Amino acid sequence: MRVILIHGYKATPKSGFFPWLERELRARDFDVIIPELPAPEEPDRDVWTETLVKTCASLKETDIIVGHSLGGAAALRMLEAAEARSTPHAMVMISTPWMIKDDKFRGFFMSELDFEVLMWRASKFVVIHAQNDSIIPVDHAKRYASVFHATLVTPEIGEHFQGEEYPIILQSILDVAAEPIIYEPGKSLADDYTDIR
Repeated sequence: MRVILIHGYKATPKSGFFPWLERELRARDFDVIIPELPAPEEPDRDVWTETLVKTCASLKETDIIVGHSLGGAAALRMLEAAEARSTPHAMVMISTPWMIKDDKFRGFFMSELDFEVLMWRASKFVVIHAQNDSIIPVDHAKRYASVFHATLVTPEIGEHFQGEEYPIILQSILDVAAEPIIYEPGKSLADDYTDIR
């Protein structure tokens, strides 16, 4: 199984918890890719999306995409832009903003994401967001969880997950990796019409 870790604003593949998480995942026989996104201090949506699409090649049904902060928004743009030959196993969004109005980030949020399409671009969604995040309020996570029918993980502490180790992130990835691969997108969703005859 391959895990694609996507860093955010002012970050690199060596920032925060990424080196620790990479070691932990490799120790459990995951392939790990951590693309280095250009100009992390001046993020450009189109450049980041192109870099991710090229670096990650075609996505596979065994892939788990993990995006932290603005990296989660970039991951959604990649899912939107990537050729849909198969559906990745899961998308894990960590402290991802729903919207940032600052001009520096406008490109990531200016055009609306097509959530009706995106929810079928991964078999499962997991949204992790600390309740005490002072950078991006936890309400952002609740919105993503709602539109993607995602598993929502909201520990009381963790801030913006900019530290070096977070077992809850590792465990969430291991939990979703252990779930069976579903080859029919949406099959894991509840059927609201079972009682109609």
